[in-house]
Amino acid sequence: MNLWGRFAGSAFLALIFLIACQEDETSRLGFKGPSNKFKVAYAEVPVTSSVMRIDSVLTFTDRTQSFSRLLVGRYQDNQFGELRAEAYTQFGPIKPTVEISPSATLVSGYLILSFDFYQYGDKASTTSTFTVHQLTDSIKPITDPTNELKKNIRGVPNYQPYYFNSTVPYDPSPIGSAVFSIDPSSFNQKFDDIVNNPSKLSHKTIDTLRIQLNSTFTSSLFALAKSQTSDYKTLSRFRRIFKGLVIRPGATDSKIVGFNPNIDSTKFTKSRIVLTYEEPDPNSSGTITKRLEYSLYNTGLLGFSNISADRAATPLASLPGPDIEAELDGNRYYQSGNPVVTKVNFSKFLNFADTIPNLIFNSVQLSIDVSDADNFSPPGGLRLRYLNSSNHFVNYYSAIDAEATLPLYSSMTYDEDGYFVIGQRINAQLVGTFFDLIYNSQDKRYTADLTDFFQTLYNIKDAEFRYTDFALVGSSPAIGRSVNRTIFNKNNVKLKIFYTTPSTKK
Repeated sequence: MNLWGRFAGSAFLALIFLIACQEDETSRLGFKGPSNKFKVAYAEVPVTSSVMRIDSVLTFTDRTQSFSRLLVGRYQDNQFGELRAEAYTQFGPIKPTVEISPSATLVSGYLILSFDFYQYGDKASTTSTFTVHQLTDSIKPITDPTNELKKNIRGVPNYQPYYFNSTVPYDPSPIGSAVFSIDPSSFNQKFDDIVNNPSKLSHKTIDTLRIQLNSTFTSSLFALAKSQTSDYKTLSRFRRIFKGLVIRPGATDSKIVGFNPNIDSTKFTKSRIVLTYEEPDPNSSGTITKRLEYSLYNTGLLGFSNISADRAATPLASLPGPDIEAELDGNRYYQSGNPVVTKVNFSKFLNFADTIPNLIFNSVQLSIDVSDADNFSPPGGLRLRYLNSSNHFVNYYSAIDAEATLPLYSSMTYDEDGYFVIGQRINAQLVGTFFDLIYNSQDKRYTADLTDFFQTLYNIKDAEFRYTDFALVGSSPAIGRSVNRTIFNKNNVKLKIFYTTPSTKK
């Protein structure tokens, strides 16, 4: 139900209550009635929580996705440790068939990366270093998804087995490097403008990172283009020779930034490899300058971000392996990328609600007051993703995981990655609104209206279908496309309930 529908329903219910109370208020003889028929009350129910790592977070990019980002950089955080991101990507010719004069000569070659202006780390203007290496092994496509993918996402169409901890071997000798100055306030403004005010920016002058590639690499690439064999014209064969690139951060970088791997000259996305060459002009004694371009993001091309963390000497140093809950120091933690999540359990809601018959919930709100929001921006939204008894996410698309067929409430749906979350489901094919916790920077608080979900949870009495375990994961920015983090005390997770019951007075 949308907000207006819920408001209208609540108003209608309130009108019934008002009429009922008015009818009871005065008897037919004109005397005041002894009591009301309904009682409105408030309760604050504790939410059990814990902290754990998860490892089923995909960071891959391919043409099937509506939103793609490659992350590169590093930053230091006293609470979460050092986070480091590297971007791995394939590339291929935009025009596989070209005519190049045998006497053509190569002029230069550049890797051009389009910032999407996501940045995270310290708030000072600093320079970052980006170094490019050639991969020595392929980024392999799926050959048998039932074996290559983890159980909870097997059978998911278009998914690749590349997670935040995936890696591919590369040549330690770089083929190019560049330094770029990053001003967080400027990046933040452009990030906002691209989303909300794109006409303010010119796609022709938007910032890009240009990394000159060495002659050994570019000469080999140019020679293959001139040969015009099937090794160049057929993408699968081309990828066996030029397996891909990794872009790595500098040792002293203090930010992680996002790149859009797509290419569209009419928009703000211009990532590509460009070779410039000259060949004789048949109409004069001079030369003609031409270009070859290679896409990083097209059908048949993959990329992913590797995000590593060193949590030594932080409160998270003792955090056990994935899917194992820990109490830690009483604080609760969340970080995207190399994920640390807070697990919440709503069993105490049922302990409270099941003792009261005929409950109608006027409002159920989950709120979280955060700490340490000044140094690092919290995610703009947190999503409640369902966890099974093994602390694994369950994917709606899975053809193997039996739990994927579990019946969904009207107030549970699945997110962009296919995982079950709290939200509105219109029907089996359509996803409605997500009931996310939205962050208010002035109050430093997350809030979510979960009235529909908890009314359904209360109404269902079969224990098998009473879903109480959820992980808080980033929704804005997405968990596999960002490194935002936040901290809050476990006592700051509150479930605030306004409810109505029939009066027990006679």
